[in-house]
Amino acid sequence: MSTVNFMGSYSGIDQTMIDQLMAVEKRPLVQLADKKTGMEAQKNAWNDVRTRLNNLFEKIKVLESAETYTSKNASSSGDSVEMTASKNSSEGTYQIHVGQLATSTAVIGGTIAAAEGDSSKALGITGSFNLNTDHQIDIATDDSVRTIADKINAIKDQSGVRASIIDNRLVLNNIATGNTDIVLSDGDGTTLNSIGLGDTSTLNQGKNALFNINGVDVERSSNTVSDVVEYTTITLSKEHSIGDFDTVSVSLDTGKVETALDEFISQYNSTMQFIDSKLSAGQAGVEGSRGDLAGDGTLMRLQSTLRNMVSSTISNDNTEINNISEIGVTTIDKFGQLQFDKSKLSAALSENPEQIKNFFSSVNESGDKIGFVPRINSYIDGFVSSTGIIKGKTDTYDRTIKDISKQVDAFNIRMQRKEEYYITMFSRLDTAMMEAESQMNWLTSQIAGLTAGMVNKK
Repeated sequence: MSTVNFMGSYSGIDQTMIDQLMAVEKRPLVQLADKKTGMEAQKNAWNDVRTRLNNLFEKIKVLESAETYTSKNASSSGDSVEMTASKNSSEGTYQIHVGQLATSTAVIGGTIAAAEGDSSKALGITGSFNLNTDHQIDIATDDSVRTIADKINAIKDQSGVRASIIDNRLVLNNIATGNTDIVLSDGDGTTLNSIGLGDTSTLNQGKNALFNINGVDVERSSNTVSDVVEYTTITLSKEHSIGDFDTVSVSLDTGKVETALDEFISQYNSTMQFIDSKLSAGQAGVEGSRGDLAGDGTLMRLQSTLRNMVSSTISNDNTEINNISEIGVTTIDKFGQLQFDKSKLSAALSENPEQIKNFFSSVNESGDKIGFVPRINSYIDGFVSSTGIIKGKTDTYDRTIKDISKQVDAFNIRMQRKEEYYITMFSRLDTAMMEAESQMNWLTSQIAGLTAGMVNKK
């Protein structure tokens, strides 16, 4: 049986008024929610700081790599020769004349009568032949020009020969270039003649590459040569006219150092700008302008220490460079933003790249890493490692947020009970007032009856 709720009918206190009472009661809940939101924002801000520090860590590590300073670059004056240099390639200039490119040997088959111009038609031929002596190809009556080509290609990695079909003829090519033969045999020649690879075939003998480098004549079977200039690969792509040549220069690739340093500066500036925004005190009356970590002493120390580490002088016996400003990196404002003059770095690299490498990272007599990169990365690692400062902070935030959530849950239960209490109390008040009114009406009617009786007796 449903219960009819008369709350408010007599007292005037209805659900709307109870909601207003509960809003007052729940004010501490709003404060807890705001505190939780603030904690989550601070935790997320620190996680963002960690991400940016990790990116900075990765960018600066490139400046520690020896390969960054030893890479070589090869540039050619023409399009006939390309050189690929390694870090061990000798710097120098090479004049290269390409007299002849390497080509591969080809056997162009004759017309296959049994195919009747259809490479998929069964030839009705049985037999076998040997390809480059050791590789036998068997032919059955239902084989076509297409399936014979497929059988040859199935063992191309072993035989070194690939097959194609041109104008319904079989064409065999050595995979490798150079003056090497394609050897075909079948005993009496019957099988090869029947598939066009016998007497009616044409041989195009492959050629070796012929080129001259700094006056030295060289012959190789391939157009890609890695055994002429030490640690360097030469790729020939076009023959020269008589008297022409390409000039190829191998030099230190300073671009790698420039790019690495430029990317570090860009990431450093971005990180410092982000930290500054999180520490911002904001503008009065401007909502959202205050940083999530405003006044955080740990973040302020991080900002200050990074700024000092980048600009301060380093004592390093392995290099004469003691400050990053000597290679073109300087601070441009009070916030620690950096700018990069690449011309200074280029000049220093031309003079002695080893000095720059040792400035960024080297090893002391005790075997410890020293220099600009190890110093900064060691400091960053203290923040971003699995046991670092940021991990400790985020764990603390997690515990506080969890505790606030428990407080919110407990508070909500209390508020639910409080609301139920108000509803019960005011419902009883209405019931009591209703009963009092009923009793008052009865009493009034009784008095009225008595009064009327007394009047009538008179």
